[in-house]
Amino acid sequence: MVKKSWQKGHGDHPLDRYLKEGRIPHIWCPGCGIGIAFTAFIKALEKAGTDPDKTVVVSGIGCSGRAAGYLNMDTYHTTHGRAIPFATGVKLSKPELKTVVFSGDGDLFAIGGNHMIHAARRNVCLLYTS
Repeated sequence: MVKKSWQKGHGDHPLDRYLKEGRIPHIWCPGCGIGIAFTAFIKALEKAGTDPDKTVVVSGIGCSGRAAGYLNMDTYHTTHGRAIPFATGVKLSKPELKTVVFSGDGDLFAIGGNHMIHAARRNVCLLYTS
């Protein structure tokens, strides 16, 4: 089969290049909104023309934190509430990378809330999705 120009990944769908083929289907429960949020995130990456080789996704613990394991790019699964400090370190050491934090409410706003405040205070360019 000859690949079309948009088929830079391993499958037949234009978004497949962002996914690890062996990890699909996902583990999220039927009716859970994380799969919908994850799909919207991947579509946004594609629409923005994001290069997976220049993107890093950092996630924490919990169901939404599992998203990093499905992405075909550099990803890090960190401890609870510490995704933002880890992502800050990535961004400061490699400012040319698009750095995304994909975590849930506990990681970002409860346990990690103080880290979000300090990342904002430091003006670190991170993309947050929950």
